[in-house]
Amino acid sequence: MGVAHAAQRHRTRHRGRRRARCRPCPCGSRENRGKGIQLTTNHSERQLLRLPGTTEGATQWKVDTLQLINWGGFHGHSIVSFAPTTTLLSGASGTGKSTLLDAYIAVMMDSNIPFNGASNDATVGRARSADQRSLISYLRGKLDTSRITGGGLADQVLRGESSATWGALAVTFVDDNEHRYTVARLYHVPRAATKDSDLTRKMCIVEGTIDLSEVEPFAKDKFDKRTVEGRFPNLKMHETYGSFSQAFFTRLGIGAHGDGAKALRLLARIQAGYQVRTVDDLYKSMVIDLPGTYAAADDAVEHFKNLEDAYDAMETEGQKSEVLARIPELHRDRQEALEKARLIDTFGIHRSGDTPFTVWMLGTEDTLLETAETARRSQRAQAVKDKGEAEKRHAELTSRKIDVEADLRKNESHATLARLEAEINRLGSDLNAASAQRATFDELTARLGLTIDNEDDFTATQKQSRTFVDGFEAALEVVNARRHALQIAVYEPSKEKGELVDERDSLAHREGRMDPKLDKSRMMIAHATGIPPEDLPFVGELLDVPAEQRKWRKAIETTLFGLARVLLIDADELDRVSRVIDPLDLPHRVNYEGVHLTSYEPRDFDPAYVSGKLDYKPTRFTAWVQDRISGAGVDALCVDNAGGLGGGGRRVTVNGQTRRGRSGAHGSINAPYVIGFSKEERLAEIETRLDELEKVLGDLDRRRADVDREFTALLADKSSHEHILSTRWRSIDPDGVQREIDSREQQRKRILASDDALRTFQTELEALNTSLKDAGGKIYAAEQTIERLDADLGEIIDRKDHIVGELQRINREQAVTLTDEQSAYLDTEFAQVATVGDLSGFRAGAGRLKGRLVELEQGELGKADKATQALETAFQRYLDRWDDPNLSASIENYPSFRRILDSIVATGLHERRQEWAKRLTDWSGQDLVPLAGAFGLAIDDIRNRLEPVNKILAQLPFGAHRDRLKIDLRELNRDDIKKFKRELNTLSRADIDAFTDDQVQKWYRKLRRFMGAIRKDTAGKNNRDYFLDVRKHIEITAVSYDSHGRERSTYAALGGKSGGESQELVAFIVGAALRFQLGDETDARPGFAPVFLDEGFVKADSEFAGRAVDAWKGLGFQLIIGAPYGQFTALEPHASHFLYMAKNSRGYSSVKTLSRTERRADAQADVTEMPA
Repeated sequence: MGVAHAAQRHRTRHRGRRRARCRPCPCGSRENRGKGIQLTTNHSERQLLRLPGTTEGATQWKVDTLQLINWGGFHGHSIVSFAPTTTLLSGASGTGKSTLLDAYIAVMMDSNIPFNGASNDATVGRARSADQRSLISYLRGKLDTSRITGGGLADQVLRGESSATWGALAVTFVDDNEHRYTVARLYHVPRAATKDSDLTRKMCIVEGTIDLSEVEPFAKDKFDKRTVEGRFPNLKMHETYGSFSQAFFTRLGIGAHGDGAKALRLLARIQAGYQVRTVDDLYKSMVIDLPGTYAAADDAVEHFKNLEDAYDAMETEGQKSEVLARIPELHRDRQEALEKARLIDTFGIHRSGDTPFTVWMLGTEDTLLETAETARRSQRAQAVKDKGEAEKRHAELTSRKIDVEADLRKNESHATLARLEAEINRLGSDLNAASAQRATFDELTARLGLTIDNEDDFTATQKQSRTFVDGFEAALEVVNARRHALQIAVYEPSKEKGELVDERDSLAHREGRMDPKLDKSRMMIAHATGIPPEDLPFVGELLDVPAEQRKWRKAIETTLFGLARVLLIDADELDRVSRVIDPLDLPHRVNYEGVHLTSYEPRDFDPAYVSGKLDYKPTRFTAWVQDRISGAGVDALCVDNAGGLGGGGRRVTVNGQTRRGRSGAHGSINAPYVIGFSKEERLAEIETRLDELEKVLGDLDRRRADVDREFTALLADKSSHEHILSTRWRSIDPDGVQREIDSREQQRKRILASDDALRTFQTELEALNTSLKDAGGKIYAAEQTIERLDADLGEIIDRKDHIVGELQRINREQAVTLTDEQSAYLDTEFAQVATVGDLSGFRAGAGRLKGRLVELEQGELGKADKATQALETAFQRYLDRWDDPNLSASIENYPSFRRILDSIVATGLHERRQEWAKRLTDWSGQDLVPLAGAFGLAIDDIRNRLEPVNKILAQLPFGAHRDRLKIDLRELNRDDIKKFKRELNTLSRADIDAFTDDQVQKWYRKLRRFMGAIRKDTAGKNNRDYFLDVRKHIEITAVSYDSHGRERSTYAALGGKSGGESQELVAFIVGAALRFQLGDETDARPGFAPVFLDEGFVKADSEFAGRAVDAWKGLGFQLIIGAPYGQFTALEPHASHFLYMAKNSRGYSSVKTLSRTERRADAQADVTEMPA
């Protein structure tokens, strides 16, 4: 029987009585505020529960009451009282147990302590953030979150939705002498508040008690400090949590010497149900303080830092010197390059008008013109002389020729000879033409392989050409027919190849071997409907033919031809898909079917049938596919040959012939196989077929090339034959023409041989013609030379007059001068790009000189830029490492950087190194001695801290055997820690007075590496905590001993224990640790007794829960336990006071008190929700 039912019966027996005072009125009316549960206890109940190991001790504080105003489901003013021993709080999930316990956290703890570890386990985020329970959610009474218009989220709250609200919490403590002390918090929540920082929060200490309902009038002014303290003289308001907590730490005796922060954090972890994984983790995180090794290490590091700073300064100077070492040399190179560039710039090559370069050009050209004029005049005089001599010679020869020609005219044979010579000249022209045409003829007819030596051969060839041309059209028609036939033959394999390549590309992005045309349609459907392609499978993609059934593939593909190509669609989506795809123009018709999706379960089919020869892909569609294939209308019995086709049912042979009774079918399906959820087999088939097609297409290409060559040859032959037909024999017979010339030459020779006088005159005439031709040539050459020289002289004189005029103008103006240095430099550079003394090439040479000067200037400027860049790079490297706001990396800062370098050089790095070595010698490794000793002291300190805890545990019976528990410490012998300590001892004892400079440097580097391991500011991975935190060098366990002192069990990790055992062990260990943190481990009982447990002992049975409660009480603590229904029975015998939480349908919470009589009478009743 549960708590709720007990409460119900309690109400039945007391119907008509006044309701319990803790229940607030939802409307918040004044008559209900301030009312709450008032518990009356006698003196014996307030005495310390007597258990073994407990005695009267110092004054002890316990929680007496908790007041709540507007907190979570508690609306208005509520008061909850607690027993001085153990209070059990229970109720249905969500009724407000954790809300009540979180009120205690809100009053006592800092804001970084999260609320309600039980409910917040399902959330993430910062403590008390929007993702977790917070002050705002409690003060407004958040019920739920709902979506509002516009898509946003809004909290559903009990109060403060459209106006400001307020709330207050107070915990009153009472000691053994009935003295009371109250810790309170006051809150004002503005309407616009969205986070805890928007609230007004007041922290109050009250000597005595306070009725929180009386602070309501001050809420509108946000609890002004002076006004509130004026109304309540015993109330003090604190500005900070530090002063606030220190006040109640001291007054309530929390923590040693009033330092209760650690104790309070431990209490918060206990309340939140902090998971204790190991004893070691518990004590290291909650009990043992930071060891003294850290302070000792910091002292050693601080002493070492001065020496390190001096070394770093010295090294810095050396590094600065290295960075700036080249700047004098770079600056010198820069200045030299700029000087050369400035000299070139003085020539004015980039300026128009008169410049030194212009003056140099004018002067140099004037000199060249003067030299050229003199040379031209000398050459002209010689040409005039040569012309006169040639004219005299020509006149003499002409006179003699006239005489000879007169004698020839008197000779009778002269006319015949003249006629022959004319014919020979004409035939010579014919010979040249015939030779050229024969060469062209032979070239154009070479492909025919003809041999034409005479006119008869040519006539016969023309007859053959006529025959060929007449039959050309018929021959061309035959070749074209063969070409067309081959084009037709290529089409089908080319088309198949393209389709296979497309299919291969399609398979690259999907599984299975489905027809790519169907896949393309499927992809369009998927895109239009938004359904992933993998959720639109074809039946064939959910099937596969295993290797051992490969011979039946043709039969399977034939039998399932139509079904394999059916697209499957989730039946729930079918209507929507139909509407969406209706306007689509799919490239290939797709059959589809709506399927109800179910989970896949493997099934065994008869291997004699098609259904039993398949593998099935496990999907939600597969169950339907299995049902369809195994159906009588689809499945077929597989028979080896046609002899097995007879009989009932559908049957299929290995070759794909199907029969059902008297109806059957056979033949190729003329389509690629599509069954298979693996694509590897299909890809292999495609590659094999592509290889075959490549061979077929290769052979066809070769045959087409042969026909194309035949076609081209036929056209070329026609052209050659047509050329033959259009040619005359004499036009291509140079031999015949040559024979005619030879015949006339023979006649001429015979005439000359028969007449000596004629032969003599003829020979002399030929000699005279030759001499006249030579004399005429000389006259012409002389005339041309004179004409050219006259023209040159004119130009030279004109140019010279212009140049002299320009030089005279420049000299008169005296605006530009050309120094000897400049002239010599330009002469030297001109000789590098031109021929000195060459007037004709002077202007081009001067242009090249100008270009060279530009290049030289750019080169020098480039050198200067490189030097500048190198200088500025050095400056930037310097500033990157040693920032100086007064400097920049600009070249203008060279003097400043040079002064820095000169200063470093003047200071003397060598002397500074010697000074540092002396300081290192003065620094003694003895500064490390305290650190070496601190390790042992830290371990001893931990042992000393555990000793009072063990004294407490030694007085408490533990476990079913009433053993005693002890916290044990064991040092871990780790090699790296041993090495660290050895190195520490070595360094702390070193005597470096006799070290050489090299040994000093090595020792310093070793020391620096060591110090780097223990300092805080080490860059990169820091092992400081690993070496200095001696808590990492030990392991802490709990050991139980029997009454004779024999070890019974060791507890390290708690994961292996049962829930109940863990609860009991945690209670002992955590309770003892809490006594230690509260600072009263030497007293018989703790001065501050309250321990809140939210959903505590959730895994314990009644025996272990009881022992855990006894352990807490044996340690002297007051327990307030929030437990779910399931643990009420286990904890009920061990509690003295019972509270029941309920929440009504409107979300308002209330607390009911159950008496012991009611609780026991109704212990076995069903648990039902108590209405609020």
